Amino acid sequence: MRRPDRATDALDYIDATADVQAEVAQMPVDAGIANLRVIGSSGSITMPIELSIQTSTGLHRGVHMSRMVKAANSRKPRGVEQWLRWICKEVNQTQPGSSVTADFELPYEDQFVKVTMRATERGAVTYKYVLDGMTACPCSKKMIGVGHMQRAQLTVFLKSNKPLDSIAVVGRIAECFSAFPIEHMKRLDEAKKILEAQSNPKFAEDIVRECVSRFPNALFIGGRCFESIHSHDAVATWSSRPGWMPIL
Repeated sequence: MRRPDRATDALDYIDATADVQAEVAQMPVDAGIANLRVIGSSGSITMPIELSIQTSTGLHRGVHMSRMVKAANSRKPRGVEQWLRWICKEVNQTQPGSSVTADFELPYEDQFVKVTMRATERGAVTYKYVLDGMTACPCSKKMIGVGHMQRAQLTVFLKSNKPLDSIAVVGRIAECFSAFPIEHMKRLDEAKKILEAQSNPKFAEDIVRECVSRFPNALFIGGRCFESIHSHDAVATWSSRPGWMPIL
């Protein structure tokens, strides 16, 4: 006697027409997927990109996540911004109102810069760049001739209707620090890097002001110096709307 094939028998009970997501709901919410990792490119650089895609459920119970995954994987991007807009266009055909956020680390010299882009099918793209650098303290520099040094970080929010040259943007941000870090250095290189920072001492406030001068149309700029002689950090911010901090 044939032993029942449980997997085959179970297939007999599958309702291929079931679409629970399309059931009516009383309230629309925004829903979608997060942490979808794909391979994308920015210019000539190919790298892993993490996507989050959201849209409104409207009066439906849920969103069709498989369509979002298909949209993210069905086309190789020629540029991150154009790719994000194309994903939104595909999702909007059945679930209007979508947005997509991409997180990745962009190689710059021998460093990696954290970049976030958020886009809809049309309109401006919002950018967030987080870049590490070095500062030397102007106060101790003036008092004793040596400024105590620290790792520093700039966070810059921009918005643009046209794709930005991210490498150029990062280069301009890097100029705002006392010096920019390098991974591989011999002792003489290290000495030169220290002297470079010492000859250009800056507070957290200074690196923010310097960055604003390079990006006067920025949405928000924040600076943080990870203090080497204190257990607290020094911070400074500037916003196009005082008191406002964007969330991305």
